[in-house]
Amino acid sequence: MTLRVGITGAERGKRFYDEFSKSDEVKVVGVMDTDESVLETFQKERSVDYAVTDYEALLDTGIDIVAIAAPMQFHVQQAVQALDRDIHVLSEVTAALTLDECRKLLSAVKRSNAQYMMGENYCYIPENICIYNMVQAGLFGDIYYGEGEYLHDVHDLHHDQYGNETWRKKMQVGRPGITYGTHSLGPVLGWFDENIDNILCLGSGESRYKGYKHDDTSTMLCKMSSGALIRIRQDLLSRRPHHMRYYSLQGTKGVYEAYRSNHDIHRVWLEDYAPNSQTWQPLSDFFSKYLPFDINELSKEDDSHWGGDYLMIQDFIRSIVEGKPVTIDVYRALGMTIPGILSEESISNGGKTVSMPDIKDW
Repeated sequence: MTLRVGITGAERGKRFYDEFSKSDEVKVVGVMDTDESVLETFQKERSVDYAVTDYEALLDTGIDIVAIAAPMQFHVQQAVQALDRDIHVLSEVTAALTLDECRKLLSAVKRSNAQYMMGENYCYIPENICIYNMVQAGLFGDIYYGEGEYLHDVHDLHHDQYGNETWRKKMQVGRPGITYGTHSLGPVLGWFDENIDNILCLGSGESRYKGYKHDDTSTMLCKMSSGALIRIRQDLLSRRPHHMRYYSLQGTKGVYEAYRSNHDIHRVWLEDYAPNSQTWQPLSDFFSKYLPFDINELSKEDDSHWGGDYLMIQDFIRSIVEGKPVTIDVYRALGMTIPGILSEESISNGGKTVSMPDIKDW
């Protein structure tokens, strides 16, 4: 039986369509967007049975799965509507914008017979998968410090062709804090087998660029239940070459540092493998043993977000087809999302420490 897929948000949805189309287990049958011109362009480039401007109309087409690629402010609303009709959900990041939305999403998942997964594609970048498997194998020893940074100058994405403010302007840089943090936090949090206990957030001050209620650079510290520490930096405004996937990890037996520029490499120093105390090794030396696939087999067509889109969507499809739990379920999704929500309270109060809620009690 081929599962029928509908997509919301035709711009980002193009990539979802392309990745879903690489599986024989599913078929994209419909797309929804409120902008008819965007829908028209989508239809010219890709084949669907339904192209609609109303979300309920998309759900009425008999789809089994909805992939939510609409702007952030619609993620929870659309997910809840689908889950209440027992339609499986793959949602873009972040999972929610407020704690109230988090509660609504969790409640909808609990009462639904369908599955919900947040599509944090950065967790599926091959290097991040490799580090996860190396952590599980004990190569880093006891890990106690991690970093993630998302540095992306997106000034040119803050207005559409008509001059209207986009969701990125309103949702990402229209308020303070780590507003788009799951790309950085998600993979690092996955390396630690524990929860965040509390967070604090500080920024570089009101933006030097006019028209933004956002710090040019913000840093969030996440204190883990064991006492370990994660540092997250977000910078969406500084004029600089973008670098959206810097990570590092420190343990008692080794360290990982992602590349810092296009001329750099991902590297590790591991006590049990390094020839001496000062010599790094390329992370790629460990791919053959700690990646569950041949990285060279990821074709150029599969390299969107460095392979993350393809691997994430194929994993989601397998979970739904085989009836297995999805990898990034609602609890993991909220664990990645809530720290960013709390960061707004922290940064607005001078870096106040804010405790994470226990969502298992919700």
